[in-house]
Amino acid sequence: MITNLADQQQNLRHIFVHGLKLKASIGVYDHEKTRQQMVIISVDLAVAETTPHHDDIENVVCYKTIVNQIEAYIAAGHVQLVETMAEQIADICLKNPQVKRVLVKIEKPEAFAHATSVGVIIERLQV
Repeated sequence: MITNLADQQQNLRHIFVHGLKLKASIGVYDHEKTRQQMVIISVDLAVAETTPHHDDIENVVCYKTIVNQIEAYIAAGHVQLVETMAEQIADICLKNPQVKRVLVKIEKPEAFAHATSVGVIIERLQV
């Protein structure tokens, strides 16, 4: 798990999107391939504070941009595994060089009637 998402000594800021609910075409089973189902996506980003933000959105990692990119990825087509979805979303976030670490959580709340949700959590680092 990511520790020190926000850390003054390391000049890290914590940017997050929690509980993004989207309908997605996801799953390996035939019944999952014929309908969309709800996914709940959360991302936590450790962002390098390389320049002062000066109250200007151009100087920060914008969570609206992250949300738009995730929505576009989800709308692009079918994904079989939540693991694949998490990896792709991590890659989207890490394309911004200010993002040093990302934690991605994907939940499928409709997968089992007797479970609140199932899913995966991954952590990836900027290389």
